[in-house]
Amino acid sequence: MNDPRRTLWTLWVIVLAILGVLVAAPTIAGPDPTPYSEAGASVLGFVLTLLAMTAGVGSLAVREALLRDIWSGAVDLRSRQGAARVIREMLAAWVLCLVVAGMGLLLAWASDRPTLAWPYVLGTLALLAFHAPRTSVIAPSLEATARR
Repeated sequence: MNDPRRTLWTLWVIVLAILGVLVAAPTIAGPDPTPYSEAGASVLGFVLTLLAMTAGVGSLAVREALLRDIWSGAVDLRSRQGAARVIREMLAAWVLCLVVAGMGLLLAWASDRPTLAWPYVLGTLALLAFHAPRTSVIAPSLEATARR
């Protein structure tokens, strides 16, 4: 496991597939038999928005902490432990992104209004695009560790 890029891209595509399943889940499950009232949906939306924002910021914090360690040389991507840590922490960031989508889908299902999920799903897509294992982030780190 000298180069974690292939594994990261494979896992990233799997996370996108999971997002697709999550988006389809409310349609498959059908509407909530007792949807929330307008006021209840507003309160639920407020609470879920706060939780989704926390998860989104958490995903950014996990990624930035990892990149700081990579760029400082604390994580050697050529070692098994370093590659495993990168995969584990990027997966944690992606799962937090899926939590954002899950909050919106829960709101859409509970209020029986599917359009309420789209801001959350689009936010998740933006976060996943930001967290994609781009060569510009990982490759300089691999080159830096190779020079040591």
